[in-house]
Amino acid sequence: MKKSRISNRLSRGAMMLSLAFLPFLTSCLDDDDSKLESVPVAYVSFYHGSPSTSGLSIEVDNRLYNTNSFRYSTYFDYGNFYTGERTFTFKSVNAANTLLDTTVTFEPDMAYSFFISEGDEGFVPVIVEDELKTPAEGKALVRLVHLSPDAPAVNLQIEGEENELFADQEYRKVTDFKEIEAGRLGLVLSSATGSEDLVTAENVHINEGRIYTLVLRGYVDAASGSSDRLSLQVVRNYPNY
Repeated sequence: MKKSRISNRLSRGAMMLSLAFLPFLTSCLDDDDSKLESVPVAYVSFYHGSPSTSGLSIEVDNRLYNTNSFRYSTYFDYGNFYTGERTFTFKSVNAANTLLDTTVTFEPDMAYSFFISEGDEGFVPVIVEDELKTPAEGKALVRLVHLSPDAPAVNLQIEGEENELFADQEYRKVTDFKEIEAGRLGLVLSSATGSEDLVTAENVHINEGRIYTLVLRGYVDAASGSSDRLSLQVVRNYPNY
């Protein structure tokens, strides 16, 4: 995974946005609040992209992280986490059995994203380090995550532009962030091996100075009337920033 530190501006934004998670952090700290500022932290977000996986609870080092069920298509924004080696346990909500244990090492001032993907024996977490920066004036940052288990490799193109924004994106792959012009855009996802358009999203509002993750989710061959059919979800990282 490529490493890069968050810009100072985004780092301050992450700290402000993560106040809701401070009880999780401070429950392990001394009562001296002055020490809180010196504690090194990483920033971690979660996205649930496995249609067949029920709502999940997340435990970090045996502490419950989420009070609301982590359901399909749900996004949890960046929260503050102690650095070093952390153990994540995923369970079905209101169930004692563990579905998955995984250990991740976090570095100070780094941002990470967990993407839950469909797997043959349940689900598979895709964990990436996020390279975040402040977009230039008039620009926004976007990336693409392919989480549709039965979709082919895809290209993503902005309507009216000649070249693809992202090309030959395979399942469980996460692109780097790219800078694009902000505005209302049309987005087309097509098969990388042919001319078939898989998903078209019209009038997508991309705001200046924001950071977005575009998630290809669901099934190409979903049952008729299913809510799990193939779609493109636009997730705004740091939604209140």
